Amino acid sequence: MKKLCFILLFALMDALGTQCLAQVAFLQGSADADTILVGQPFDYKLSLKIPKDYFVEWQQFGDTLSKSIDIIDMGDVTTTPTSSGNNVIMERHLTLTSFDTGYVYVPEISVSYSTSIHDSIRHSLYTDEAEIYVTTVAVDTTQAFRQIKGVVRQGLTAKEVFPWAGAFLALAGLAFLIYYLSKRKKTVDTPTEEKKKPVIPAIVTARAKLAEMKDGEMWNSTMTKDYYTDLTDIAREYLEGQFEIDAVEMTTDEIMEEVSALNLNQSVKDKLRDTLVTADFVKFAKAQPSAQQNKQSFVDINSFVEDSYAFFKEEEQKKKEEEQ
Repeated sequence: MKKLCFILLFALMDALGTQCLAQVAFLQGSADADTILVGQPFDYKLSLKIPKDYFVEWQQFGDTLSKSIDIIDMGDVTTTPTSSGNNVIMERHLTLTSFDTGYVYVPEISVSYSTSIHDSIRHSLYTDEAEIYVTTVAVDTTQAFRQIKGVVRQGLTAKEVFPWAGAFLALAGLAFLIYYLSKRKKTVDTPTEEKKKPVIPAIVTARAKLAEMKDGEMWNSTMTKDYYTDLTDIAREYLEGQFEIDAVEMTTDEIMEEVSALNLNQSVKDKLRDTLVTADFVKFAKAQPSAQQNKQSFVDINSFVEDSYAFFKEEEQKKKEEEQ
């Protein structure tokens, strides 16, 4: 009986200790919107209040939080001291979205902590589940359906004629070469150096293509997907030619990871990211930005090209000064 009392007493003390320890740390998760369009990004903030000397282990995330919630971007953890100086507020922002419709739920997210990094006892805090309502783009059902047009036959095109014409010219050239070789006398060939074609700088090409889009005010085009494809291709080709980043074959996240190594100002990198993310939503989620948003994307890419090129020239000047 006495042994049983000791066991119960230790269990009660352990429970009270755990409860007291849990009260010194608080975790909260909050979304900046409760209703979004399908595929629209929204911000989810994790906020942790905890004693400044405690060890915190944040949950590792993949590409999704659940089958309904996708992760677009994960911010770094920021730490801010409280007014008392004994605690800190740690925050982390997640950019999320959903391609399902109706009510979806941001699941519970956990954070583990202990009194120090050497303390093997870990305690966990959990956020509450958050409810998000995902809507679709409204369809005007009052408009009549249009008839599907049949196949229109066209005349013979250059694309169809070219293979036959090419084959004929190749045979004619081969016959002439055989005749020429059989008649000419043996001569000593003198090698000639092949002239190298001048390489057009990437900044010149990018400026020319952007000027062409500006003259045509392409942001007003109804072919939104083609517009964003052309605009982001300019940015990708510029990055490849100017900074040797294989951006043409990369995803948005891979491009931004490479650009982050250039030490550009964050505002410059954000302009590129915003346009690439918008383009992804247009291509894969069939989003339809406004003409003003389309124009802003053009302005952002144009600014990114000019600002990053200015950064490139400054770095080149620094290298020259160091070599002197």
